Amino acid sequence: MAKFGGFRTRTSSSGYRQYNSGSGWNYTHRTVAANKVGGTIFNNHQVHHINGNKLDNRPSNLTILSHSDHAKVHIKRVK
Repeated sequence: MAKFGGFRTRTSSSGYRQYNSGSGWNYTHRTVAANKVGGTIFNNHQVHHINGNKLDNRPSNLTILSHSDHAKVHIKRVK
């Protein structure tokens, strides 16, 4: 476990970066994406890493998609 900006950080078992500000573990990519759009991410939406790198949480690499649209992106990638 590392510290970054005063937060404890780790990589989840699914390969995503997480941070803990004292109130539990949060996914970094969801926080960055929510800040990018200036609000919250609805439960039926997911954050997609455009370049496929789960650790690349730059705002320019994140987009918010509905669950069904996110699934379509990953199905295309498998084909």
